[in-house]
Amino acid sequence: MSELEQLKEEMILVGRALYNRGLIAGSTGNLSVRLKGGKFLVTPTRRNKIFLRKEDLLVVNKEGRVVEGEGKPTSEISMHLSIYERRPDISAIVHAHPPYTVALSMVDFRLDYPFLPEAIPLKIGIAPYSTPGTREVPESILSILPQCRVIILERHGAVALGKDLFEAFDLMDNLEHIAQICWTARCLGPITPLSLSQLRKVKVVWDEAEQIQD
Repeated sequence: MSELEQLKEEMILVGRALYNRGLIAGSTGNLSVRLKGGKFLVTPTRRNKIFLRKEDLLVVNKEGRVVEGEGKPTSEISMHLSIYERRPDISAIVHAHPPYTVALSMVDFRLDYPFLPEAIPLKIGIAPYSTPGTREVPESILSILPQCRVIILERHGAVALGKDLFEAFDLMDNLEHIAQICWTARCLGPITPLSLSQLRKVKVVWDEAEQIQD
């Protein structure tokens, strides 16, 4: 099996996982992977991810033009390409609409605050509202893109950046789990972030873990 065929299988698997986890619905959400030679494997527009087939997936160039496959790429293609251009360290992007995450963004609840130790390694950023499917979206994330692994798009969704699709899915899944915990806690009463002392200890643990992985 070629590398491209393997990546197509992974994209189909992750697309279904996003749907089954409730992170996307209908034809929402989109995925992409960086290929060799300045090309990218992307999901098509208006296609439910649980029904994706290999022949549905498209290869585009760095301008977003389709060079392999039939159909139109995701409406958020400009966002994907803009991220890849500025983040050569990542090779996969997952954009989803996690409901608890989006709901909290609608009431200005800051998930980028360190409420839980598990949120620290996600390096969450929050981008102001922008019109989906337009150049406003990539422009809204430029200032926070360098330091984030997950970006919440206010009233829209979230973007996870990974070394592969599985890592990007894990980041998105963890983000929504954290959002659900914060939602539940907020319904029970006021919550506060970790103290500075607690935050420092957590960062030491995660920094050491990242060094071991490297």
